[in-house]
Amino acid sequence: MRALVINTGGLGDQILFLPTVKLLKEKHPGIEVDLITEPRSVSISELTDLYRRVKIFNFKDKNPNILELREIIRMHNYKYFFCTGSSYKANALALLSSAEIKVGFYSGIFSYLLLTYPIKLNKKQYAANMFAELLTPVVSEITTIIKEKDLIPEVKLNPVSIEWTKELINLRMKERYYTRKILIHPGVSKLSIQKNILKGLSAGNWAKLIEKLLEDSKNTVIVVGGKDDADIISEIHAKLPFFAKPKNFFDVSKQDLDITKLAALISSCDLLVCLDSAPMHIAVALGKKLVAFFGPTDPKKLLPSNPKFTAVHVDNLECRPCLFDNRKESCSKPVCLDIASETILNAIKRL
Repeated sequence: MRALVINTGGLGDQILFLPTVKLLKEKHPGIEVDLITEPRSVSISELTDLYRRVKIFNFKDKNPNILELREIIRMHNYKYFFCTGSSYKANALALLSSAEIKVGFYSGIFSYLLLTYPIKLNKKQYAANMFAELLTPVVSEITTIIKEKDLIPEVKLNPVSIEWTKELINLRMKERYYTRKILIHPGVSKLSIQKNILKGLSAGNWAKLIEKLLEDSKNTVIVVGGKDDADIISEIHAKLPFFAKPKNFFDVSKQDLDITKLAALISSCDLLVCLDSAPMHIAVALGKKLVAFFGPTDPKKLLPSNPKFTAVHVDNLECRPCLFDNRKESCSKPVCLDIASETILNAIKRL
């Protein structure tokens, strides 16, 4: 028995969908699950072994090859077809499938024609639980499971990346090994910025936070990021007040980390400080202490209820959270992004 999932979201959405796949496999032992996703999210295959196969299709192509997609979808005889999107276009993908049971989120009256089971979308909950409601037709007790607890994702660590992280820490931080290792990931994906989805802190605020953390000799601050984060990390360095690098400050962003090395590095540190981004979901999936800054998005939907995970945001703003529920992109004056570094520092101290 096989199931096909189409999830076109970013890496964060891929991680949030993992509890759904895990539950499906637990309740239907022996089922094989395949995933079709976009090129930007294919790295999910390196963080989980829940999928039999992960296939790539560029849904954002100006002229997507629908016949090619149909061939990929019909390559195997799938019994179940799940689509995580909530638009008519997402529902229409079910037309390409010959699966016996087609499940997706309801997006209007035509959903009943396109899907075997249209599921009412309930965004007023943790996103992992929201995705799990797609199992309603195939897991009888799913409603009870969702009501009982937040479904925490899990990711696996690559043994080679774990060894790489150990060597990095031993080589660079040998004298600082037993200090508190605080990992700072200051960036968001370039796609978010291109879509005018602004969720980041200013370089000045990051620099102030790092400076305050370094005042405590028991802290070691490690800055990490990928190619998309090079600009913000460069700006942070320009804003830092010191000329000689302190012994408790390290920047490993130029190590060209893949997703498995990033996950291993998050796992090896005591605390991650980041934005509403994929590294936040990785930290949650690893059960690591976390302080995440939220601007226009809603932490109740993106962070599970757990004292390990702390969301910080600007208080007393009636307009936030607004993104995705009331707006599809950021406003012209995102005052929700202007938070005092002391607020984040206090959250770190509490953890």
